Amino acid sequence: MEVKEQVARRRQTIKVDNPDRAYSELRDLLNERMKFSHVHEEKYFNDVDGSNLRAKIETSWGFDKFTTEEMEIFFHVDRETSEVDIQIKASLETSYSDSKGWQGSLWYYAYRSIFDKFLYGHVREGFEPAVDERVQDLMEKIRTALESDYSG
Repeated sequence: MEVKEQVARRRQTIKVDNPDRAYSELRDLLNERMKFSHVHEEKYFNDVDGSNLRAKIETSWGFDKFTTEEMEIFFHVDRETSEVDIQIKASLETSYSDSKGWQGSLWYYAYRSIFDKFLYGHVREGFEPAVDERVQDLMEKIRTALESDYSG
């Protein structure tokens, strides 16, 4: 059983000095400085003859044994205009185990639904401000790392 809720969505366009360096800066930021549990590149497209570079990067970070923060980062570099367009969608995903036979039963599903509705749902709601803060922090760090005339 899985419960997934979208928490935050942000988008920004940044003017950069060196558009060829933008992708490597983003990967370094996600892998080294933000310390996500998992960073996975879903899609990557580099138009060698043209001016576009597109990537979809997924990150995750665990709150507890049930809930993780999942981010989808859509990254588009336009070399002609020296602009980077970034869109981030963040959600909380709660997964309850169903690996054992009895965990697939209707009774277990009903128990987990009630547990999630009345007990654990409030815990998950407490994670939402932290996810929103991490998205805002990530956008600020991306802007600091990439923007050509960023002044803080």
